[in-house]
Amino acid sequence: MGVIKRQTIRGSVYSYLGVLVGFFTTALIMPRLMSQEQIGLTAIFVAVSGLYSQFSTLGFTKVIERLFPYFRDADKNHNGFVFLSVAVGLVGFAISLISFFVLKPYIIESNLEKSPLLVKYIYYLIPLIFFRMFFLILDSYNKMLFDATTGTFLSDLLYRVGNLFLLIAYFFHLINFSQYIFGFVVVLSFPAVYLAGLLIYRKQFNLQPNLPFIKPPLRKEMISLSFYGIISGLSAVALLNIDTIMLNEYFNLSVTGVYAISFFFGTIILIPSKALGKISSTIIADAWKDNDLKTIDDIYYKSSINQLFAALLLFILMVTNLHNIFKILPPEYGGGEWVIILIALSNLIVASTGVSVQIIGTSHKYKIQTYSMGVLVVLVVIFYMIFIPLWGMNGAALGSLLSVAGASLLRVFYLQRNMKLFPYRRVHLKCVAIGLVAFAIGKIIPVIDQFVIDLLIRSTAISVVFVSLSYAFRISDDLNLMADKFLKYLRIR
Repeated sequence: MGVIKRQTIRGSVYSYLGVLVGFFTTALIMPRLMSQEQIGLTAIFVAVSGLYSQFSTLGFTKVIERLFPYFRDADKNHNGFVFLSVAVGLVGFAISLISFFVLKPYIIESNLEKSPLLVKYIYYLIPLIFFRMFFLILDSYNKMLFDATTGTFLSDLLYRVGNLFLLIAYFFHLINFSQYIFGFVVVLSFPAVYLAGLLIYRKQFNLQPNLPFIKPPLRKEMISLSFYGIISGLSAVALLNIDTIMLNEYFNLSVTGVYAISFFFGTIILIPSKALGKISSTIIADAWKDNDLKTIDDIYYKSSINQLFAALLLFILMVTNLHNIFKILPPEYGGGEWVIILIALSNLIVASTGVSVQIIGTSHKYKIQTYSMGVLVVLVVIFYMIFIPLWGMNGAALGSLLSVAGASLLRVFYLQRNMKLFPYRRVHLKCVAIGLVAFAIGKIIPVIDQFVIDLLIRSTAISVVFVSLSYAFRISDDLNLMADKFLKYLRIR
């Protein structure tokens, strides 16, 4: 757990710094600097390129996560694994490009009147798909080299810093909106270029093939993993992005822009789990190779309680400060309260399930997750088709809650039933009870007109109560260990 703990902390720092920068760009700058339609365009770019780039990997990220330990041999350039990864990515991108040009006339026709900006800048999707696809492949490979933090730094922090500089330039009229969009595409594409350069510098990017190493049984397993990886990967990305796409389909880019701003706040809950999931998948894959269930169970439990602790505190701070959040945003963004609550609640449930996705995805039962994800995407599309026309943004958030949270709990049930792995203990109930006390404290404090003072007092009171009680009741051994070290440092000082 030492490697996991160190890289989780470092990755979380990058992610939270990214959230801080993202807060300035998403909550403070973009709503005042750009129209809702312009914000909606950036959200659609991220969502559509995310789906296409995930498909372009042809599921090979799953091959990397599960089978790279069998290729691992630095002296032999990992037996041509990089060449294989790049070749698959190029084939996948070619297929995506063909489908893009086939669907382009329909996209243009359906958006010509309601979302003209999307039609105007539609060709920018091509480089976005290409570079984001290669980032997915290279980041998965780099994680298996026990470096999960570089990808987090690039995708969560560097991209947002670049976007901030673009917005500052736009604010001072140094660039127009067309130039901003071009820069946005460049910034979103840059992580793949940087990561490729870093791997070359580390001498971990060798394109020499070693096809004879891939024996028939291994080839069969790789093809199987790729097939199921396409379904599960697309399903996972669809669950995160299809609400944005369908909101634009039913309404327009303006509604999509308001939803994107509200959605941002709800996703803050998942930051610690993203960092943990990236490095833990490498450790879990090696543990499955050795059939080390004890290590897997230990990671599963600790990831669950630590993520619940962090996510629950963030959830309480978010919900009790909704009135402050909407004082920051322009008036036209009002009405997004339930989007924040529902998205944050779904992410809280996801966080509490720990590394369940990584455990199933790297096990010999990975096909089960693929089947369930495929069924789930069908269900979520049905949810969105029902709820979005009825309740708009709130309907999209409700559909997301039902689908994402439901899938997470089903994974927990499956792991308990089939692998005898279960993340929850009595201490989880203690954590929830402490959360209820902290929530009550936050709601009891009267609202102060000066929202900065209100935010500081409310957030400080909730955090002190939650962290103190969690320490006293030993909710997390890792939390208590960090707290003891900090208190010891203060005494020494």
